[in-house]
Amino acid sequence: MGPLGWHRLARVVSTGPADAWLLPRLRMSFRPVPSPINDRRAKLGGQPVWLDEPFWPQSAILGSPMTFIGQFPIPGPAQAMAYLFLTDEDGTLGTWDPEGGETALIVQPGGRVARFLAGTPDATGPSLWRRGPQWTDRVPVELSVELSVFNDAEQMALEADIAYQDAVRAETFAEVPIPDHDVLTPTSYVGGRPHFWQPQIQVSRSWLFFFQLDGCEGWEDDEPYTLNFGGGTGYAFLSQDELEGRFYWDCV
Repeated sequence: MGPLGWHRLARVVSTGPADAWLLPRLRMSFRPVPSPINDRRAKLGGQPVWLDEPFWPQSAILGSPMTFIGQFPIPGPAQAMAYLFLTDEDGTLGTWDPEGGETALIVQPGGRVARFLAGTPDATGPSLWRRGPQWTDRVPVELSVELSVFNDAEQMALEADIAYQDAVRAETFAEVPIPDHDVLTPTSYVGGRPHFWQPQIQVSRSWLFFFQLDGCEGWEDDEPYTLNFGGGTGYAFLSQDELEGRFYWDCV
């Protein structure tokens, strides 16, 4: 099935970060665009399309502007947007900590800036990149984020893995079959339940799971961007009133 709009996602009841808040789960894929995206579409890279006064977050440790990773429409009647920023560094400044001041998920319009974030009113700043011909080359990227459905085998494999994670957290994993990993499941998606690498969840039980984004080196042809998640995956959450965001990553 071809690309789907973000309006396809619908809210469901959620009681915590390991639950589904949006359904159905939809795969994210990334396509280069011939010109900058200047509207409310989902994208990675480029510059944010602000829906309110700009707020560019700064690294708590370095004091420098974070890197704009992308913008993601929040499904619903309010037509809100979540803007993801991370400190661009070598993995030593704690971007795995959702409240460490090195990641930011900003909601507009009318959202709250998290208490641990500082920023400036700049509308533009550093943006997502990938590696060029040399490892140290940085090539700016701007990518359209497109959604499509999972096939049945992928859905079943993913849910089996998540069920095993649930059992590990509940210390009942001896009663659950170890998942078969013959089916390669996508790790960048919006909606459904999150697929964590570690049994510990780094946000409180009240947060709503929004999307997860795979990290990669941005070096191979099939790696369209560079995000250092230690070979793992990043997770985005919203508060129950959908006005504040959190983001962190983990890996094996």
